[in-house]
Amino acid sequence: MLILIVSMNEAFVEVNGVRTKIATWGRWIEESPATIKELIILIPGNPGVVGFYKQFANSLYEKTDIPVWCLSHAGHNLAENSITKLPNFTEHRNLYGLKGQVKHKVDFLEKYLPHDAKVYLIGHSIGSYMALEVLNYPGINSKIIKTYLLFPTIERMAVTKNGKFLNTFVRPLVWLLLFCSWIFTVLPNFLANFLLYIYMIISNVPCQSQMGNIKELLKPGVLRRVFFLAFEEMDQVLERNDKILHDNIDKVKLYYGKTDGWAPEEFYGKIKQDLPNVDAELTNICHTFVFNHSVDVAATVCKWIKSTK
Repeated sequence: MLILIVSMNEAFVEVNGVRTKIATWGRWIEESPATIKELIILIPGNPGVVGFYKQFANSLYEKTDIPVWCLSHAGHNLAENSITKLPNFTEHRNLYGLKGQVKHKVDFLEKYLPHDAKVYLIGHSIGSYMALEVLNYPGINSKIIKTYLLFPTIERMAVTKNGKFLNTFVRPLVWLLLFCSWIFTVLPNFLANFLLYIYMIISNVPCQSQMGNIKELLKPGVLRRVFFLAFEEMDQVLERNDKILHDNIDKVKLYYGKTDGWAPEEFYGKIKQDLPNVDAELTNICHTFVFNHSVDVAATVCKWIKSTK
């Protein structure tokens, strides 16, 4: 299916000391902020490559006519031919871990959120955890009308099906995966594209819209930071922060998947039991909705946004 991307701008700006890719629909981050009365902010999951979310963000903008801003995680998109390099991973790894990524989002929002705009904040996967964390900042919280947490990884990630697989099988072999990613980058372009095409067909990932994003992810520098963040998620996302949820119960909406290997149906049942007033729903759509269900999830989120007006 051919998707027309309308009114999109993208560029790299410095956020918390890291050159960060920003993609916007409807209005650029520095374009007439005083005239922006409503705004949708999208915090991605891990990997935080903004290209994965273009179809989703584009659909949000088309259906609501509200500007949409999506920012990559620190170090998850690389600026081509930039004279400004990413801060060295070994010396500045704190910028790329979970706490660093939260500060990254806080710094962006504090700098660029229009003063009088009503903000709809969307977090996907670990982006949901980050979205909840930024609600702790009163200056940001006061602008947010609603926070939508899609397939939220906000608790006990290491005990989930996918978390156990990551810790048991992937973590010990991450050095090998990084080496393979380096090999992939030096292959002739036609061979690399052929191998990637075969993988995407087997994995049911749309080749036309996502091949460039997968190639971005497979850059060794990006992949290293993606894994580093993932392992910190395993170690640090433990008990659910019910205080943030309770204090913002009227601002938060959670969307769980029945077959989700990161935020399973069991977690949906537990949060409904522990916080009876929480607004949470269950869907048949999978965690990685951006590959095949971006338009469907965007339509659902748009209904939620319109219902708040």
